Amino acid sequence: MSAFAEHVFRIASSGWMHCHDQEAHESPSWPRLTETALVVLDLDDVFTDVWRFEGKSEYATALIEKRVRTQGLVEGAAHIVMHRLLKVPGGFQAYFSAVSLDLWQQCAQWAKDQPDHCLVMASGGLLCHGVNLGQARVLLSQRRLMCFAQTEEGMVFSSTQALGSGAAAMGNAAQVVTANQSAVLGRLGADAVEFGALWSSKQVDQEICLAALQSVLGGEPSVMPTTQLTLGSESVQSVMPTLARDAASRHALNPLSERVAWRAERWVMAMTALTAVVGIALGALGIFASQQADAQHEEGQNQRAQLAVMQERIQAVSNVEAPAKLLPVTEFARTLDEGLRYDPIAFLGQIKGTSGRDIRIQRVRMETSSTNRTRSFRVDGVVAPGASASINRWVTQMSASGWTLKALDPTDVMPGAFSYELVAKAAASGNVKP
Repeated sequence: MSAFAEHVFRIASSGWMHCHDQEAHESPSWPRLTETALVVLDLDDVFTDVWRFEGKSEYATALIEKRVRTQGLVEGAAHIVMHRLLKVPGGFQAYFSAVSLDLWQQCAQWAKDQPDHCLVMASGGLLCHGVNLGQARVLLSQRRLMCFAQTEEGMVFSSTQALGSGAAAMGNAAQVVTANQSAVLGRLGADAVEFGALWSSKQVDQEICLAALQSVLGGEPSVMPTTQLTLGSESVQSVMPTLARDAASRHALNPLSERVAWRAERWVMAMTALTAVVGIALGALGIFASQQADAQHEEGQNQRAQLAVMQERIQAVSNVEAPAKLLPVTEFARTLDEGLRYDPIAFLGQIKGTSGRDIRIQRVRMETSSTNRTRSFRVDGVVAPGASASINRWVTQMSASGWTLKALDPTDVMPGAFSYELVAKAAASGNVKP
């Protein structure tokens, strides 16, 4: 939820203001709310300061309350709102606001009676929210200027009310604040200091404060983004809606359970919005995937149709018979191919190269089958006694040279005689029998 969508109430000494949707209007005190709301106590008579104590920080509230009552800083009993505690050597520092107990009880009871979440916080908490070590923030609330900083030495706070309605009074107030904190601000530098209008209806007041800060910092400080609120015929510059929303879970004065519940509602809203966005994205992705699937299916159908056409063309070509005039040419080509494979000179060279000393080739004869006109070589030879391994080696070598060997009955009857039919493997029929 954006800061503009929040209902923010400002309780000031001049009255109540209701801010919503970049508009502001006066509101009756302690109204009955129908929506969740953030309420900021921005009262001039709330005492805010930074004090240092010795001892344990667990007793900070009691120590501050005692000193406030002793010094009469708040009329009657006071409720201490602790904005920040900081341990320092030998003790601790406390940045706090002291609110009238009657006002605090009335505010707490009113917030509790509302039908929906109503978180109450003090402007002092907004001033320090998000200010880290080595940083400072200056806020202008109508005619009151506040400064908070945290350095390695500790926390510092200063606040001044402009006495009068003119520009000179505002200039004097700005000079007081910057003079009191000139050492700290000058050491931090312009980059570590930010300025914002918590509530300001006069642009000139902001310009006066910025000029005073610039004279101390030696440069322009960071300016916090403001919300432009329409208040009747006037225009109000305010960082309060955004700052209150960001600081609510940390600086609200309500019990922890109420703060957690308020934050949980914001998480639910954010998750709901995120879920809606994810749902839309998934829906779009589903549509895109469906379109892609349809396109792929159509492409597959087209490819299958093209494949069917190609298969029909291949089948048509396969069914074409060779012309009768080409048959003699084909037969002549086959004869030439066989002549190359059955070259006697080349074959005798292979026989001589593979026979070795233990094998004596007696005769080689080319034969042609009368049935299928298949050619072959008949080889007759004799192997030396005790060298039967040589004939196995010869058969293996001839087979590796591209011949299929088939054992035949030897022509001679002398010991070691053998006969083989050798057929080129491209036209071979039968198995090798060594």
